[in-house]
Amino acid sequence: MDHSTVQEVQKIADSVEGWLGKREGPYLYQLAKVGSRLGAIVEIGSWQGRSTIWLGKGSETVNGYEIYAIDPHVGGSRRQHNVSTEKAFRENIQRAGLAKKVVPIVALSSDALKGWSRPIGMLWIDGDHRYEAVSGDFLGWSRFVAKDGIIAFHDTYSWEGVRRFVDGEILPNTQYRVLGQIDSILAIQKTSRDNWSDRLRADLTIWLRQVYNRAREKRAHWRALPRKIMRGLAGIG
Repeated sequence: MDHSTVQEVQKIADSVEGWLGKREGPYLYQLAKVGSRLGAIVEIGSWQGRSTIWLGKGSETVNGYEIYAIDPHVGGSRRQHNVSTEKAFRENIQRAGLAKKVVPIVALSSDALKGWSRPIGMLWIDGDHRYEAVSGDFLGWSRFVAKDGIIAFHDTYSWEGVRRFVDGEILPNTQYRVLGQIDSILAIQKTSRDNWSDRLRADLTIWLRQVYNRAREKRAHWRALPRKIMRGLAGIG
């Protein structure tokens, strides 16, 4: 990882409101460097552009494809109702020097999906966190993800809908290789788990997530340990 470049992006991203943890932005940056070589990056849930900047800068580093940033920019469980974030989003993207790299789509993800036909190299799911919405975003958009493309989910612990979908539908699915878990981000790759190391990583991730979630519910003092182990297991590509 180019630490100097990441530090520069960190300064830009930190000036934007958002919920990415200190390790999550750099992880998105690395995922985008891989995925953007295969096709467009589709971001579901942009808010004011913090994650968009990490994705855009990662793609820019490798001269990758553009980022389609999908967000209705009003309403939602993590926003004030009837307050638009579109202006702030566009200003933040402009200030980051990504106006030519990012294509804003001001719409619900289900509406943006209509007529979509481009291959996707990376799909970042961070929109409506209810189970049905996460499921709909995955099922609707994942069919356009290219072979070896990346799909990443945010907030896979604290939001019940995301956690239930990831644990129940994603991790048991052997058609996807588990890349890793960095804090609340789980990343998978669109390729089968065809060797023992892929299967072992998936099994360990499932078990460690179970351990962490139980420890988190009980507020056990050692709950950071399984998260640390998962960070050590995470890989890209």
